[in-house]
Amino acid sequence: MAQSYLEIVPELPSQIRLVMTDIDGTITQGGDSISPPVVEAIRRLEEGGIMVGLVSGRALPRLECLASDLGISGPIIAENGGIAKLKTGAELVALSYSREPALRALARLKRLFPDAIEEREDNRYRLVDVVFRAHGVATEELTRHLEDAELLDSGYILHLLQKGVSKGKTLAGLLLRIGNGNLSPGEVLVFGDSCTDLSLFQLFPHSVLITNPRLPAEQRQKLQEAAEYASALPFGEGFAQVAFHILDARLRSDAGK
Repeated sequence: MAQSYLEIVPELPSQIRLVMTDIDGTITQGGDSISPPVVEAIRRLEEGGIMVGLVSGRALPRLECLASDLGISGPIIAENGGIAKLKTGAELVALSYSREPALRALARLKRLFPDAIEEREDNRYRLVDVVFRAHGVATEELTRHLEDAELLDSGYILHLLQKGVSKGKTLAGLLLRIGNGNLSPGEVLVFGDSCTDLSLFQLFPHSVLITNPRLPAEQRQKLQEAAEYASALPFGEGFAQVAFHILDARLRSDAGK
């Protein structure tokens, strides 16, 4: 069960070399507006020698634009782990995932629920996953009709992906390619707010759940059980709160040496 971020053990902040954060619900409330405290927290993390990367369900063009605006040096992982770059402007990492399972699943759901499925416009920019809204049909019912694809609910939109693709799996596969190539899972701190971030919480020992009051209570409970720590404040305020706590702890640790 997630503890308060105030319980972060004193030695952890000095161990962290990479912060990977989700976007929607984690550093924003949705949309592209990022508050000044979040921008300042990311700037200070980078200046303090901690790389910051983004891991999101967003399409790559939108994600890479945001990463460039924030001036981050870490990797960017888009489409819930479907595609990745080691940094902004780099070549795509060869992950060998296919979009075909998601497209087949979408076609099947459209046949079964012709008046309920609404594709989102940015599907044309996506390489691996498919995003849509379902009107009047529960996600449990949609999932029942899937074969080689899985359905993820971010709390903002529904995603169809090839089975086995996840944010956590893709990030774990990138570690030996980041920085000097000796980054360990214990030197990564992951931030997320929804069930699309569960794989990050499960595969990385140090995780922070950012409070998202928009999620159903059942989902919030599941996330609380998976994450190591939790913010007190919601959305970007919560991210900044935890980031500044970590930075202050590092300063205290350095001053005591």
